[in-house]
Amino acid sequence: MYTHVIFDLDGTLLNTIDDLAAAGNYVCANRGWPTHGVEAYKRMVGHGIPNLVGRFAPEGTSKETLATALEEFTQYYSGHKEDHTAPYPGVPEMLAVLRGMGVKVAVLSNKEHGFAAALVERWFSGEVDTVQGALRNWPKKPHPAGLEWLMAYMGASPETTLLVGDSSVDVETGKNGGLKVCGVLWGFQGRQELGGADKLIERPAQLVAIVAGTRLLTGHDIDQAAQLLCQGGLVAIPTETVYGLAADATQENAVRANYEAKGRPDSKPLSVLVSGMEMVERVCEKIPLDAYKLAEAFWPGPLTMILWGKGVLPAVVTGGKATQGVRCPDHPDTLAVIRALGRPLACPSANLSGGVSPKSAPEVFAQMSGRIDGVLDGGCCAIGVESTILDLTVTPYRILRRGGLRQERIEAVIGREVEG
Repeated sequence: MYTHVIFDLDGTLLNTIDDLAAAGNYVCANRGWPTHGVEAYKRMVGHGIPNLVGRFAPEGTSKETLATALEEFTQYYSGHKEDHTAPYPGVPEMLAVLRGMGVKVAVLSNKEHGFAAALVERWFSGEVDTVQGALRNWPKKPHPAGLEWLMAYMGASPETTLLVGDSSVDVETGKNGGLKVCGVLWGFQGRQELGGADKLIERPAQLVAIVAGTRLLTGHDIDQAAQLLCQGGLVAIPTETVYGLAADATQENAVRANYEAKGRPDSKPLSVLVSGMEMVERVCEKIPLDAYKLAEAFWPGPLTMILWGKGVLPAVVTGGKATQGVRCPDHPDTLAVIRALGRPLACPSANLSGGVSPKSAPEVFAQMSGRIDGVLDGGCCAIGVESTILDLTVTPYRILRRGGLRQERIEAVIGREVEG
């Protein structure tokens, strides 16, 4: 796990290119120079504003003229630096999760320090610990001086510090400072320029996984998720209610690890997720006809049924009780994982005991990063509250927890009243 992350600013956290291009073209138009498109400016930025001015100015422009043009650019940009600038989608949420994980965050930019500090304060106040922009007579990136100063200031070590940026300048800076580098593909440069990075990511949420040392999986990684579970690992999985923390319910050590990761008392039983009634019949007995009726009406869906267990699962799953909770979740990725594994999943909510049940992958990382092996990102949960739990081992049936399925709908299907 990384304890410190140092970000580039432009093209990494903030999409500033439209305002930089507008300031550059303002200077060009005033001077009768050719203007440039936004894509051209993406190739010009990265080495600070003085170098940017030198690149958009016509070849052979004198030093005196460049100095005057720099003043014009700086004055215009100072008043227009937020006309179109905004964080990239997912960046604020990613920074909030890193903050929740206790990770220290800094920004190292070749943008003039006053501009960099003002933009960070405007968009990321409270989420960034330290900002270092370009200073006069101080070497810029890729020189490692600024990086080394930041690390000393924060008490960071190279082994647990990650540099994140969008350009070849950032890659070179990290290498010069002895750090691992993560390149982002949503910024100003692409795969070719970032070829020297240790990691490349396409979405901010992927960075959280790298920092935490927990794998981020998607719907394309069903087999990998099933393999982790088969190996006794823990994977947070999406459902229509909340994210669950899954372990292979047939492996006692994996189930015990689930309790430990959550800090959950092992006297509290775990429900299991199944792919349907056929899998229920493998772990439960004396199943009443009403269970089949309810499954036909509401599965996949937010209903957990308490039935008599067969005793084929480790006793730790049921907390030593004779009953077993079962549910078929309404999420295609999780159903695919259960089918690929071929066994039920012991699956409480994917939060620390007493914490808020997570409704998205970033919320899982905020609580469980470094404690589990993977998170299967299936988007935000459609319902966002836990399933309704109905005990079918008592007469009359009793609702033990109200959740995503209303009592009157249950009663309508089975034709009788239930308690609770």
